[in-house]
Amino acid sequence: MNKSYLFYGKNIVILKGVAIVADVAAGVCTVPEVALTELAVCGYANTLSNGKVPLSGYYRHDMGYWQSHINLKINHKGGSIMKNNELGGGIDIGSELHRVAIRDEEGKVFYEKEVPHRFSAFHKFIEEVKEIEKEKCAKVVFGMEGKNGYAAPFDRILLDAGFTLYNIDNLALKRFRNIFGAESKNDKRDARMLSKLVGLREQFNDKGEKAFIPVKKSPGVHEKLKVLSRHQQRLIKDKTKLINRLKKALLEVCPGMLDIFKDVDSKKLLRLLVAYPDFSEYKGLTKEKVLRIRGIGKTRIDEIVGSLQGLAYVEGLTDVYAKVIKSLANHILELREEIEEIDKELEVIGEGSKDVQILMSIPGVSVKLSSRLMGEIGDIEHFDNPDQLAVYCGVGCIDNSSGKRKGAKSVYKANKFCKATMVNIAGCTIKEVKESQNYYLKKRKEGKDHNKALRNLARQMAKVIFWMLKEKRDYYVSEKYHKRIA
Repeated sequence: MNKSYLFYGKNIVILKGVAIVADVAAGVCTVPEVALTELAVCGYANTLSNGKVPLSGYYRHDMGYWQSHINLKINHKGGSIMKNNELGGGIDIGSELHRVAIRDEEGKVFYEKEVPHRFSAFHKFIEEVKEIEKEKCAKVVFGMEGKNGYAAPFDRILLDAGFTLYNIDNLALKRFRNIFGAESKNDKRDARMLSKLVGLREQFNDKGEKAFIPVKKSPGVHEKLKVLSRHQQRLIKDKTKLINRLKKALLEVCPGMLDIFKDVDSKKLLRLLVAYPDFSEYKGLTKEKVLRIRGIGKTRIDEIVGSLQGLAYVEGLTDVYAKVIKSLANHILELREEIEEIDKELEVIGEGSKDVQILMSIPGVSVKLSSRLMGEIGDIEHFDNPDQLAVYCGVGCIDNSSGKRKGAKSVYKANKFCKATMVNIAGCTIKEVKESQNYYLKKRKEGKDHNKALRNLARQMAKVIFWMLKEKRDYYVSEKYHKRIA
């Protein structure tokens, strides 16, 4: 049996068997009464003529549900209802140009475009896609390769515009591309493969495992922490490289310097090398000259000056090495200062995050580690359980069994920044938390080396951190633990 309903606007919302209506802009369509329980009309706002219509079903705001269950197509003034109310889009990310492809309901590519990496081009592209959505009466869902490369700020702009976005790693795309036989690879083909892959996500996803996880926005404060902490980690890596180069230079021209100052990263040594990079001048050094260097006090001054005056070095090359050594020492000092400044900024920004304050309640965990971890996690609501967080952080394993053989393996696409941070947190808790120390020693007694025992502890810390953030509570040791070890 059919009934006619007058629609005002282009959406209806069905809640507990009642369709709620508002707005004006009429269109008439005929709908099978049985279909009203599974009805989604594409477009903008919402409504039926008389405000209330009794229905036996309910409304679900879940695009995957509609794609699976709606089996009708009805045209009206504002658009149409259709089974495939989503279009698959693929974006191949580049440093200067992003290649885009969108497929229609039948799986054919009908839109392709190169989007320059400029704000004006981003906004123009979004306007075009919005027009496509109106014309096709369907949502465009994008799969993006290389999100962590040159995708910013394109990905953020797409999310702000209301698009659903999936991050597809390079290996998954390569395997999918190889299914179709041809070995050719170019940006145009990659964009097409991404659009095809994202269109099949309902077939790939199931209740137990989701191959496609949407990209979600994180709180603004955590975005800032992520940018700053990643920059700081890169600076630390740069500093380590420079320290190794400086150590090599000292070993080549004056190895005895490393006996006086054990740590090449020592501010005392670095300032001394900036002030006096030429070792041929060291015989003329006096206490007064050395005491002018900040950080060197009177306690060991006689010993230091005596050792410096007696240093052996490679003659004839000190003038050349002086330029290299002074440059390296200067750069290391500058990086140290910049890293320390970022520490202060992280502390200030971290004060604005309740989650950072929660993580700092773990004994031994600094504001730097807390800020870095929350910057990488973004929002704990992105994870449904502790296992998901552990796998994302690279400290959890996934099943790798076959037949009678049982096994597990680590995840190749884990967040490496998150992994390093989680392992650092585990290491810090060994010194401050007795329970962590006991667990670490237990794993060492089982025959595991330091690194494996530390990763095992990091896996347990991921579980603790998950529940701390989910329940918005500080760190504590449960009574169950005390009873278990009593």
